[in-house]
Amino acid sequence: MRCSFFSLGLIGLLTAGHALAAAPPAPPLTSGAAAQALYAQWFVPHSAQASASAQQLHSQVQQYCAGQAGLAAARAQFTQASQDWERLSALAMGPQIERRTARMVDFQPLRLPLLKTALRKAPQDLAAMETVGAPAKGFPAAEHLLWVDVAQPHTPACHYVGLVTAELAQEMHDLHQANLTASASTALDFHSTAEFLNQWIGGLERLRWQSMDKPLRSASPGKPAAVTRAPSQGTLTSWQAQWSSLRHLAVGDVRQPDHVSIARLVEAQGWTRLADELRTAVQQADAAMQAVDRVELARTTPASRALSQLKHLVENDVALALDVTIGFSDADGD
Repeated sequence: MRCSFFSLGLIGLLTAGHALAAAPPAPPLTSGAAAQALYAQWFVPHSAQASASAQQLHSQVQQYCAGQAGLAAARAQFTQASQDWERLSALAMGPQIERRTARMVDFQPLRLPLLKTALRKAPQDLAAMETVGAPAKGFPAAEHLLWVDVAQPHTPACHYVGLVTAELAQEMHDLHQANLTASASTALDFHSTAEFLNQWIGGLERLRWQSMDKPLRSASPGKPAAVTRAPSQGTLTSWQAQWSSLRHLAVGDVRQPDHVSIARLVEAQGWTRLADELRTAVQQADAAMQAVDRVELARTTPASRALSQLKHLVENDVALALDVTIGFSDADGD
């Protein structure tokens, strides 16, 4: 399999990195500048990392399928790329929502019959991949063909994995470019505080309910839990990647004191004690999440409870302090 059907190239990656390095400093954190700070400080660097990892995944799969590298290297790069995507996607705003990136690159769960149909059709290029539905593509399809029905080098199945990862790399590249554009926009304003808070709560609930509680509660002796990244045994790291982003966006990092976070927005409104309460709740949730060492309901229940308590604090006290109305999300559990 040759790389002619898709290649961002080293020049493209260096250009993206140069654009990021040359970006002006983020403006002070005021209500009018918070959106631009969020894009400049969070979405641009994380989408750059996700783009680079996805391109490397595509390159590694090409080498594997050409018989020039081993399966282990492709699997390792899949793990890196999927975790970089999960860190980015924990908070979904702006271009990520507009482009429906999550559906395109990480439709859950994989629809195996559709994947088998796509393999029988054996698309030859990216144009042909446009006729393949999202449930048979993206990270879940690549994972299945690298761990379960392992695609062998020099086969149509391996060519299909190459096309899947090419699409992943293209979307991550385009998403990064869209985030760069958004970060430079002077039209951004924080409705942003409301959008940020609502989408952060939605991300927390996706982790707590959709990723952890719901699949584990739906499992039975004859029906394994349909958790994310089960084939690659990456479920725990997937959960931790999402949580690391949510934690950072909630309380920030002492090494980046000028970065936007929910706690800083609360402090900017004069609610110092509430900001401290938020930090304490995040610390408690973090301890509970770090204690999850197995994909079992009994092990995740304390973490789920801590995440629920954190959500309650943010959607009530924090939202009131910031004068934000919290809307109902389809990520909400029972």
